[in-house]
Amino acid sequence: MINDRIGAVMEPARIGVQVLCPGADVDDVHDFTLNLRETLLDTDVGDVQQGVAGAAAAGAKSGEVLAVGALVVTLAPVVVDHLMQVISSWLSRQPNDVEIEVDGHRFRGRVSRSQREQLVAAYLRRLDREP
Repeated sequence: MINDRIGAVMEPARIGVQVLCPGADVDDVHDFTLNLRETLLDTDVGDVQQGVAGAAAAGAKSGEVLAVGALVVTLAPVVVDHLMQVISSWLSRQPNDVEIEVDGHRFRGRVSRSQREQLVAAYLRRLDREP
């Protein structure tokens, strides 16, 4: 049933993913994030970009400041469940203190089928509310 509703919405979606690792330094979080980005790019998602924290200071070379640990995944809604399967698998191979926040939901270790379904359902409810 969830897959039927996802398939009905064909516009590309953008989902925020945040890598969290309490106590780790910025370089470690950055490395975890790049590793997850590479893993996601090997799947059916459309694109994975680093998240932006805001505008850079005047005179800086770049116009944006990248947010440490933040990714924005662009994908077809039919791929949301698969995205969560990939994230679950990736998390299961990381140290215990690594967490992922996807669209406001935090996960650590293996993500259960029930958790994935809850996230997909919440995501679909959000799509229904968007104009």
